[in-house]
Amino acid sequence: MLIVTPVDYLAPPSAAAALMRWVRSTDGQNPVEDGESALSLLPRNEELVLALPPRALSWHRLSLPRLSLPRVSGPRLRAALDGLLEDQVLSDVGALHHALEPGGRAGQTVWVACTDRARLRDWLRALESAGRPVARIAPLMWPLVPARAPGATGATRSFAMDSPGQLHWAHIDGDQAWLASASLLGVSCVPLRGDQPLPLDALLPGANANDLRATDALDVWLADPLVAELAERALQRPFDPVPPARWLLRAGQSDWNLAQFDLSLSSGARRGQRWRRAWRQFRSGPQWRAARWGLAALVAAQLFGLNLTAWQERQSLRDKQDAVRTTLTTAFPQVNLVLDAPAQMQREVARLQQASGQLSAGDLESLLAAVDRAAGSEPLSPTRIGYDNGALRLSGWRSGEERVRALQQALQNGGWRAQFDGNELVLQAPQP
Repeated sequence: MLIVTPVDYLAPPSAAAALMRWVRSTDGQNPVEDGESALSLLPRNEELVLALPPRALSWHRLSLPRLSLPRVSGPRLRAALDGLLEDQVLSDVGALHHALEPGGRAGQTVWVACTDRARLRDWLRALESAGRPVARIAPLMWPLVPARAPGATGATRSFAMDSPGQLHWAHIDGDQAWLASASLLGVSCVPLRGDQPLPLDALLPGANANDLRATDALDVWLADPLVAELAERALQRPFDPVPPARWLLRAGQSDWNLAQFDLSLSSGARRGQRWRRAWRQFRSGPQWRAARWGLAALVAAQLFGLNLTAWQERQSLRDKQDAVRTTLTTAFPQVNLVLDAPAQMQREVARLQQASGQLSAGDLESLLAAVDRAAGSEPLSPTRIGYDNGALRLSGWRSGEERVRALQQALQNGGWRAQFDGNELVLQAPQP
């Protein structure tokens, strides 16, 4: 995963001059490398996430009407959002891009993120022109959710916050230091100046100052190390330093995807994103550690069981082979070297039969008797008969080929080795 954010989002995204902060991670949890570079020099990655800075987004809490929609990204829902936001935004709603919170549906009260559509498209085109197409769009700051709300997972909230509290982040965007604050009421972004103290009630417009002070002990104050000192002077409180790479990773871990409506990806691309995110979470997420150990133990047990079964089968086969060799050497002590016990035993038995005057299965009389039995009540008469090395050769048939092939099938069903090439039938004793 490669997560990028413009150094100055409001500047024109010229491919030659635009700088991007970026961090690359193989598991979505820990950075492999990070830095700043031009668009064309960004590392290549299958999944590139564009993270939007807090001042690029406005957040609105809306109760969506119940619409009969086949999918969330339908044009009717977009038109409904334009109507609901018309009195809440200062700019033309037609020039804004909207995105619903993860899992947002018609008929619910949801958070809606808004941003300038033309500027966002410019950044998407610039990245695509540089050979780095965007797979997902995520915010760098988003509204918090109650601690016990459904879906309030670490991937959504991060930094182990306890509601009701606020998350404050001092950072640099462009040539200005900013303080972004997120709470249950939304997200705000105000400029930071070291010579001007920032009152607490300026962090979230519309919030009650007394309520903010009551939850101040639960707040989390974080800052880019480059502006930590400036933020401490402005707020008169300590800030914990957080490297920009860690904050970018937090955006990549979130459930947010602002690529909706006319900017939405195809269903196949979204499905691929979900599979990749699920695999990364399973591979590296601490909540899946027990499942990973269990799966590893299951695979190890299966491999051990397969190896044990194979060993037992090999041992059983060796025991049977030893028993056959023992039977051969016991019955025929003159056999000193055992190479193919069944074939050697058949030859020894044939020798005994010949010595005692008994017919063996490979003798001419036995082969002719087998042909007679297989022919049944309709005997077949060949005109030429040959016998050599235990093989009976019959040719010059007076009957049709179909009847000879029926004879061949009957002999094979009886265990004899019979081959017919359309002219000559070759018959041999059964295999040992």
